[in-house]
Amino acid sequence: MSGFNITANSSVGITHDTNEHGGKNINNNTSKLTVLISTYNQTGCLHRLVNHLQKCPVVDNIRINWFQNFPIPQSLANNTNFNTPVTFDTLPNNISHRFLPRDFGTDAVFNMDVDMSYSCDALQLAMDTWQMQTNQTHAAVGFFPRYLPPDKKYYKFDESHFEPYNRNTIFITKGGLIHKDRFNDFFNDSLKPLLDHVDEHITAEDMLMSHILASNQVKTITLCVPRSYWCNLICSGQHESGQYDTLQQRSGGHRGHLMVSFRDYFGNISMEERYNPMIWHGDVAYGSGCNTEFNFCRDHEWMRNT
Repeated sequence: MSGFNITANSSVGITHDTNEHGGKNINNNTSKLTVLISTYNQTGCLHRLVNHLQKCPVVDNIRINWFQNFPIPQSLANNTNFNTPVTFDTLPNNISHRFLPRDFGTDAVFNMDVDMSYSCDALQLAMDTWQMQTNQTHAAVGFFPRYLPPDKKYYKFDESHFEPYNRNTIFITKGGLIHKDRFNDFFNDSLKPLLDHVDEHITAEDMLMSHILASNQVKTITLCVPRSYWCNLICSGQHESGQYDTLQQRSGGHRGHLMVSFRDYFGNISMEERYNPMIWHGDVAYGSGCNTEFNFCRDHEWMRNT
């Protein structure tokens, strides 16, 4: 199957603004990962994340999906203190483009929204787990499982976090590691009508990626970790207008019918354990739930000084 074959010089208009002061060049490092952050009008949280990720040895480079039409903050674009390279990919304002294929510099790409944060230990654990897999190209490691049901109009967002932990996917957008080739799967020519619907309604790229992973027989591994490993950021980085309405408020009502349309196209996603293993790490008790939200970053020292 052929993909969209989008490159930096293609008609979608992706441009790169790389922090020229990074202490090392991006390379095809097999022991490290790229962190890919999607952000829109949340520069305060972005500052904090970039500063935090500089401390994580497993991070080879940081890529920012920049959907805004206003300039990149100079404090991020020209900061001479960055040891880990930071690259802004200026993209069309289409939510599907968070999964745009590009040269990431590493095989492993950890995707996340700007309002989530993961400790260095969490990122290292995800990388170690991924490297242990026999077929890394078809393995995904994340922290937030979901169950996309075969017979309902929508899913329960917290169902997979409590016993009996029904699940058949992980939401990569909330923090998940995949092989860079999976981005090509997302932008396959045959899926363009589905991507167009996602862009039209500005939502459901997470569910579409889940179905694409399943259709390509990618194993989705959930890591259940101590609450000290991750947290939710409260973003206050609105643009000069001071206006910010959440994506859920704007487009959440469309997610149900989009989920059904993906299911009709791809079929149901298997719940078999071999495709959806759950791994418990640290002192997390099985009956206490797996990565249950909400977990404020202000409660964690590793994010307080960012």
